[in-house]
Amino acid sequence: MEKICQFFRNNYVLANCEDAIYKKAFSLNLSHYQMSQVPDIIDQCETLLKLFLNQNKLTKIPSSIGSLMRLQVLTLDYNKLEEFPDCICRLVSLKFLNVSCNNIVRLPPELGYLTLLETFWCNNTGLRELPLEIRNCERLETLGVRGNPLKSLPESMGALSSLRWFTAENCELEEMPLTFALLSSLVHLNLKGNRLRRLPKMLMAMQKLRFVFLNGNRIDELPTRTQLEELRALNMLNLSQNPISHHSDLQLMALRQNNLYVDPPNPEDIACDCLSSRASLNTQEQQEAQARGAGDDSSDWENSVRTSELDSTDESGLEATIEDLSVMLPEISRFITTS
Repeated sequence: MEKICQFFRNNYVLANCEDAIYKKAFSLNLSHYQMSQVPDIIDQCETLLKLFLNQNKLTKIPSSIGSLMRLQVLTLDYNKLEEFPDCICRLVSLKFLNVSCNNIVRLPPELGYLTLLETFWCNNTGLRELPLEIRNCERLETLGVRGNPLKSLPESMGALSSLRWFTAENCELEEMPLTFALLSSLVHLNLKGNRLRRLPKMLMAMQKLRFVFLNGNRIDELPTRTQLEELRALNMLNLSQNPISHHSDLQLMALRQNNLYVDPPNPEDIACDCLSSRASLNTQEQQEAQARGAGDDSSDWENSVRTSELDSTDESGLEATIEDLSVMLPEISRFITTS
């Protein structure tokens, strides 16, 4: 019975590909079909801007996908990929890439060819290191590498001047590169569940940083008063579930005097909710900052999105119903008559 079901699924997938070719579609959703391989005719879908292949059983993808030069969105999460497909690095128009929940222990240096990439998810893949060449992805705004055995991050990440959201939750990081201080656009930094022993020094130099998660590390000291002064702009600094065992009432008072409110449930579970007096009063300055936010009214800068909750297959936007004009115009011209 399963073979029969798979036969119909495969034929349905093939029919979808043929339909996309015929209609010169710009979006093709082949997710959740339990595919073990991508149809060979995929390279004929030359007009595609979005290709969704997530949640299948793919162990590899055909190199011909690298010929889809217009592709901007590619999802491959929740498959069985055994390595990062090199052909992806030829997709120089790519803006969104998700390869989470595969078996990808390394990323090729050629990842740096994706200079237009804005969002890259590589969570829970077994990734051991990020390539130095990631510095070439200068437009990268969102980067997720959570749940990987990363012990360090490359100094070259300091070149990612557009990065606004970075999560390396539940990795094995012991320290952070000082070059992170150069990430002038970073708003959200999630380093929960790592092996950091002290408050990273570079935090004090990051002026746009608002949300920092350091809970579940090995930090054993509260921030000094000087450090707190330099962290006044933060909306949240989470230090819960760290082995902070020595602190005094004077330290807690210093936190409050610096407009940082501390309400520890016990001496060994310190959570700092860094809400400045300006934030608590919700002044015009903060309202404007919230309006600017990430350039997206729906952005939630405080919370990290779980890998299982990532869904890039939403086609409810305008571009989902209106094809790329360069594809549409030749078709429309057939119906234009002149008097």
